[in-house]
Amino acid sequence: MSFHIKAFLRIFTILLLGLLAVVVFEQKLNYSLVLISFVIIMLFVEFYYFQKKYYNTIDRVVLAMLYEDYSLKTSKPQKNDTFDNLQKLYHKLQNDQMKNEVKELVYLNILNSLETGIIIFERKVDTWELFLVNNYFSELFDIPKVKTWYNLNRLLPSLTNHITQLGFKESKGSIDLQIENENKQTFMLQTSKTVSHDQEYFIVLLDSIQNVLDKKEKDTWENLMKIISHEIMNSLTPIHSLAHNTQQILNDNTELTSEDLEDIKISIQTIVNRTDHLKHFIDNYRRLTMLPSPKKQITNLKSLLNNSIETLQPLFKKSGISVKVNLADNVLLNVDKQQIEQVFINLLTNAIYAVLKQPTKQITVDLYEKNNRIYIDFTDSGSGIAEEIQHKIFIPFYTTREEGAGIGLPLSKNIVEMHNGYLTYHRREERTVFSLNFPLY
Repeated sequence: MSFHIKAFLRIFTILLLGLLAVVVFEQKLNYSLVLISFVIIMLFVEFYYFQKKYYNTIDRVVLAMLYEDYSLKTSKPQKNDTFDNLQKLYHKLQNDQMKNEVKELVYLNILNSLETGIIIFERKVDTWELFLVNNYFSELFDIPKVKTWYNLNRLLPSLTNHITQLGFKESKGSIDLQIENENKQTFMLQTSKTVSHDQEYFIVLLDSIQNVLDKKEKDTWENLMKIISHEIMNSLTPIHSLAHNTQQILNDNTELTSEDLEDIKISIQTIVNRTDHLKHFIDNYRRLTMLPSPKKQITNLKSLLNNSIETLQPLFKKSGISVKVNLADNVLLNVDKQQIEQVFINLLTNAIYAVLKQPTKQITVDLYEKNNRIYIDFTDSGSGIAEEIQHKIFIPFYTTREEGAGIGLPLSKNIVEMHNGYLTYHRREERTVFSLNFPLY
């Protein structure tokens, strides 16, 4: 029986007794009136505790949900529909909380496993309090997982001062931090804000530049060693096999037949070809690793670019490639003319191969000044470099061309960096751009 029916019956009983009390009063049956009045009072008391018990049960469950206390494990079937629905809602929220706790644990494990220092601040009215400090941050600075801004400021004042100067705004750049009495270290710092359910969070990411460089250097060396090992094994394997084959022919035959001589001749020729290839590979490696120091002189870049384009003019005409130049006048740079010209020719040659099979064969060279730097852009109408191999294009000996040696781009990058410049690759308006930039002379 539902609460409403029980309440109705109690109220109906009280009303009937009230009518009966009126009749008894009119008939002046005083003792009966006292008895009926007592019963009515008792029924009112019973009705009060009846509805109080009912709403206390509801309040207890609602308060448990309000304060996210899901320790109650009752699954007893409820006869009352309201209690039954309330119990179902409680169990649903209980399950949702368990799922959220699992997700929170997964996210926390992910944040703690990242090799990036992470601090998250939570906005509290007019102040910011620490919401999370991951394991890597704690290990990176050899500090405990602090819970308050005061403790963080006490242990890393240079970081908190920098964040305060930023005004808790989004930023990206480098920062020098000193841990106690140690020497300062440079870190990459990136900050961002996020708002969720009217709650504001400020996220700080810190990476040691040395760690970033070490990882990049390690990855580069691993890729380079794979390529070197591949090239050496490609030469040594056939040389080893053919040398043993020739030795076996000489050991097994006192008199060599014309067929044996032909086999030996082919084996020796193959060995010569593979050793020539290996020598060429080693010479290219030496070109990369033993690059001479630049012999710099003041150079007019427009003139140097025009000379490089003129050198390759026969190839442009033969392949039907149009070359467009936009070169600023009187741009001077202190460079090694031969080395920089080699860079220009390498990039133009790459552009030629990139557009050979394209319906539109066009190369554009731009020389201009911007933000106190000199830029030289080599743009072609080629299809570009596949995204999955873009990070490999500056690795020595990596090439996608059958006849390529894989040293043009790495050699160019080394030369440019020796001149305090940068060589970068990107796509712009469906075109491939290799861009050089140098500080102004």
